[in-house]
Parts: sequence; structure tokens; C-alpha cells
Amino acid sequence: MRYGHNPHVVGWQIDNELAEPSFDPEAHKAFHAWLQHKYGTIENLNQKWWTSYWSQTYSDFGQIPVHDAEENPALLLNWKQFVTDTWVSYVHNQTAPIRQHALPSQFITTNTMGWFDGFDGYTLHQSLDLVGWDDYETDWTDNAARHDLARGYKNKNFWVTETDPGFVNWRPNNLAHDKGEVRALAWQAVGHGADAVEYWQWRAALNGQEQYHGVIAGADGNPAPIYSEIQTLGAEFEKAAQALQGTSPHAQVALLHDMPSRWAISFQKQVEDFNPVKALTAFYGPLRHRAGTVDVVSPRQNLASYKLIVAPGLNVLPHETAEHLLAWVRQGGHLLLGPRSGMKDAENALDPHLQPGPLAPFLGAHVSQFYGLVQPVPLSLGQTQGTGTLWAETLVPTDPGTQTEGSYAPSNGWLDGQPVAISHQVGKGKITYLSTIPDAATLDAYITTQVRDAGALSPLADLPADIEACLRTGKDHTVLVLINHARTPVTFTLPQTMAGADLFDPKQAASGQITLSGYGVRVLTLPNPA
Repeated sequence: MRYGHNPHVVGWQIDNELAEPSFDPEAHKAFHAWLQHKYGTIENLNQKWWTSYWSQTYSDFGQIPVHDAEENPALLLNWKQFVTDTWVSYVHNQTAPIRQHALPSQFITTNTMGWFDGFDGYTLHQSLDLVGWDDYETDWTDNAARHDLARGYKNKNFWVTETDPGFVNWRPNNLAHDKGEVRALAWQAVGHGADAVEYWQWRAALNGQEQYHGVIAGADGNPAPIYSEIQTLGAEFEKAAQALQGTSPHAQVALLHDMPSRWAISFQKQVEDFNPVKALTAFYGPLRHRAGTVDVVSPRQNLASYKLIVAPGLNVLPHETAEHLLAWVRQGGHLLLGPRSGMKDAENALDPHLQPGPLAPFLGAHVSQFYGLVQPVPLSLGQTQGTGTLWAETLVPTDPGTQTEGSYAPSNGWLDGQPVAISHQVGKGKITYLSTIPDAATLDAYITTQVRDAGALSPLADLPADIEACLRTGKDHTVLVLINHARTPVTFTLPQTMAGADLFDPKQAASGQITLSGYGVRVLTLPNPA
């Protein structure tokens, strides 16, 4: 292999943006073989899928259709899992010959796409050495969540394998980033664990579908206006490289992102506007603001390092996953479940034990009924008067040790006076169930309380709304990246515990009152506590 032992080759990218499945006859045959391998007999499949409903009983695996939005929920979930396994096989077919000839130091990656739901990214990335993702998000909070998702796939640093140098060409309105914003977003990526930021594209193609896409060099080969900003950024990265080497974000709080649950809700939204990703990111914003670093992980990963785990919609909850979570709670963890949690089993069938399924006995309560919402319903939660949105559930305590929190105000009659949340001690820890998605202000206040009670409140929790603080910790020191995502200057106070040295200008104050210009960035190095 020509480049397998070339010391200048650091790694390999296979393919580009793995995306859509095939529905051709070969895919049909492969799906049927996959199902037969999983279930053994068609009778077993019929029993697990409850195919007698609507007279869907099959007599042969070859009768089973492929993905269709109106099909049996078990079929739909199995199709997604089959597609994931097929992509894993495809990745193996590409990586195997590379590994045979490449140096062990050369990594293999590909570029995935944020919240893309065509396959389970947690499963797929176990076959790759490094997570790479294509970052074209414009909202900085949503962008932060996507970075943390990329880091969470393997619980390690990642690469941004594509991002735009200013603007794209495929949105309805393709507006340019403000001057300085490209630099700020690149430092945000690094702050969240990126060890490389790569731009698409270098030079404008004279023809093709992306003629209007942002570039670093124009069609004439000369630098575009953004060139100098990226040149400055490159010089900063070079200067910061030694300090960043061996550092990574470390979180005390995790947000659970479970693909089977996300798929299950997407198949049966019940309410048109119920978007499982938006429900997830509604919780991410206040968690990020109050706890600092947040890991976006699968419920099947190692959870030992977390004090608080938030699962906004853990809809599919197999018994083995519930046991994994319970083991963590018993050791002192606080698990906060959101609405629609514990409704389904591994086959996407309703759990007859009612929500939250296998966790209901430990919560000391269950959900007696759910209600899709188009109009918000009034509620009180803690010291806040607010509303519940999209979904609400009636919680019924079943244990005298259960504690109720808040209540619904009069609305549809069914929810009136019912508790909004319920908590129960389990071993050294606690499980809390929140039965709705509160409005932003109410959710922020509630999450603040949960983070504080779990002992995970960040010393940087009270920074202004547009200031982002990212921490990367190594063996001897921590790198603090401060970013102003606003157009205008922002002045704030940095806690004395965060005092350090400015990496680019040691003469600047690195504690106390700090002013960041619009899209300004400061990078500080802090000694780790003894």
C-alpha cells in the first residue's frame, strides 16, 4: 500500500457522509436473512411483534416488507437496526484492508452528520478509531450539543471534518457569518474536544452544485476575504497546540441520547410538533449553562463518572438498560427521566407495567395516562409558575416514600392538580420523573436545582447568556476557552478559582473583570488543583 507506512499520513477517511439505505431486491433479501438470524422462526417473530393485530401475521420471512411509515412499530425499529448493522458491515469492508497495510498509528474515520438518524452512531463509531463530523450549524448552543454528541460517541476527542468558511449554498437563505464568527466557532469546536477543524471548501469549483459555497480561495485562486481570519486561527492553533495536547473535556453531567427511543418517538409522534431532538436540546441548554461540560451519551455506556444523568425521552427501555441505570443510581447517582420514558420494550412494544416500565417500582410511581399538547398547560414547579408543552402525563404515586414536586393548574380536567414531577430515593441515589417539557424559563430554574442538588454546579454557571466557557483538562493543567457569541462586547467577572495565564497575551488580566469583544475569544491555562 503506497501510503500505509508513510510517516506523513496521520489517518484515513473512508467514504463521505454515510446516509441513505437501499431498498433494492438485495436489501430485501438481506433484511429477511437478518430477521431470520435474530428471531430464528417466523412464529417467534409474530409473537414478539404482535402481528395478529390488524391481521399482519406472516407465514414466511420473505413476506415482510421493508421500511414504511405506516408499518408495525416493531418492524420499523428492526429496519433501523438492520440498516445500522449493514452500515457497520460496510465500514468493516473498507477499514479491514486499510488496517492490514497501514501503520498502527494511522487512525481511520469518516464524516458523519450531527443528529442524522439514518443509523445508530454509537454502534457505528465503535468500528472507527476517531469520530469526525460535518459542522454546518449556525446556532451556537445547538452547535455545542452536536460537538458533545460527537465526543460522546466514543467518549474521546474528535475532529470536525468539514465546516464552512463563512457560508453554505444549500439553505433557503445562505447568509454569511459575521466577521470574527468563523474563528469563534472554530474555538468552540476545540473547547468541546475537537483536535482538528477542517474547512470545506478550499477553492471555488468553477462548476458543479456548490459554486456559491463559501471558500478560502476564490475561483481565481486568490485569497477570499475570510482567508486572513482563518490564517490567524491557524497561527493560534499552532501556538496553543502544546497546551491542548493531552487535554479533553470532563463532565459530571450526562444527557442520554438513545437512538431506539428517538426512532420510536419519531415513528409515533402523537403530536406533530414533537421532535425528539428538539426535546433533547431543550434540556441541553440549561444543563450546559449550569453544569458546564455535558456528555451526550448512550444509556449503555459507562456512567460511573457522572453525578447527574438526564434522559428526556428514554422511550425504549429494555430491562438490561434499566438495570444498568439502577446500578449507577444505587451508588449515588441522580437520574432525571423526562416524559415518554420507559413506555416501550426492546421490540418497541408497550410495556404492560406502565411508564417508566422496569423503573416504575423504584420510582414508587407510574404514569396512568399521557396527553399530547398543542396548547401549553399551566403549572407550578419549584418557585416558578410556567407551562408544560407538547406532552404531559398523570403521575400516580404507589409508595409512601415518594415525593411529589409541583402541580398542574386547571386545564383539560385530567391534569388538574396532578404532580408535575415525582422523586424517590434508591440506594444512595435518586430517580426523578418529570412528566412534561416545561417552558424555557421554568425548565432552566428546575435544571438549576437538579444540578445544584447533584453537586454538579459549575463555578462558571452565572456567566452572561452569550458567553460560553469550555474546559479541557489534562494531567497537570486545564485549558479554559472563553467565547463571546454576541456581536457586541460583553463584560463579566471570572471567578478567582478560574484564574490563569492568557495563552496569547500574558499581559492581559486572566481573572476578575474581563471584557470580550464581539465574537472575541480568550484562551487561558490554569494549574490543576493539588
